[in-house]
Amino acid sequence: MAVTQPKVRVLCLPDLDRPIGGVKQLHRHVEHLVALGWDAAMLTEAPGFRPSWFVSNAPSLSLAESEARGDLEPEQCVLLMPETYVGADLANFRGLDLSGLARVVFNQNAYYSYGQIGDHTSAALAAFYDNPALLQVLSVSEDTHTFLARNLGLADSRLSRIVNAIEPSFRPDGAKANRMHWMPRKNPDHVQAVLQGLQRCGLRHSAGWQGEPLVQLSHAQVAERLNGARLFLAFGHPEGFGLPIAEAMAAGCWVVGYSGGGGSELFRFGASACVSFGDWPGFLAAIQEALQLFAEQPRETELRLQRQALAVQSLYSAEQERASIEVAWGRIAEAFQQWRRSCL
Repeated sequence: MAVTQPKVRVLCLPDLDRPIGGVKQLHRHVEHLVALGWDAAMLTEAPGFRPSWFVSNAPSLSLAESEARGDLEPEQCVLLMPETYVGADLANFRGLDLSGLARVVFNQNAYYSYGQIGDHTSAALAAFYDNPALLQVLSVSEDTHTFLARNLGLADSRLSRIVNAIEPSFRPDGAKANRMHWMPRKNPDHVQAVLQGLQRCGLRHSAGWQGEPLVQLSHAQVAERLNGARLFLAFGHPEGFGLPIAEAMAAGCWVVGYSGGGGSELFRFGASACVSFGDWPGFLAAIQEALQLFAEQPRETELRLQRQALAVQSLYSAEQERASIEVAWGRIAEAFQQWRRSCL
């Protein structure tokens, strides 16, 4: 007998129009659910709000619109929310009582799971992760899955792994220039420390290389820049998955930098160097090694970059993401029916 699917409404408030990778992934998640036949939609503050820095056709409703339509009823709705909602008062969420709804947590960065740590943390974690209405916790990386199991004590049966897909706009087959990129938003002091080192230490084979931060760009513009570059410096830490690392690899860039924890699984494809967090001398040494490889072994280095791009594009494809979502939400649909029979 087929399991009845509940409606899925995704809490993604407040409305923020700046690049936040987790917001884009929530939209992609909804797109896949809709393609799989689910009634799913993003919930926003303002009717019609959509972030402008990426394109998505995910259905969107304001919280007020969804309430007026009668969507937010316990017998027919599951809330999907990010890990950052730990501590949120669902009994009075912007004037609505959502505490009676079943929910799923989409944990895209395990290191944000505790929220602002204080005397309230244990109670907040228990209310969030031990609530009988929590049907499943979704994770986005091996590291996040391990954290949720080991640090939060969640049983494997309550965890589902979601594959984060790399957009097809990141491609390794275009013309490349001796250019390196980085994203300065996270750990800006580390960025400046490494850049100062690059200016002062006189790396061999650095003549003709240029560097440019990736700031105030759309997602498509980021892809365009990385597709034409050879080196990406990763400063993100902590990270739930490390999507910028994966995107740079898919674009054919050698990656040097921090895994952030969640990106650890990406540094196994043969054209990268993982640097321990805060190891600024090691960061410069890894950049020097990359410049030397490009200068002295260009054909072998290009082959390694192409193989790395092929690996990440295959393992982190939209097809893999959709398949993982289909499996996870099949479990959730069954758990919802069991919860509804026992709790409503």
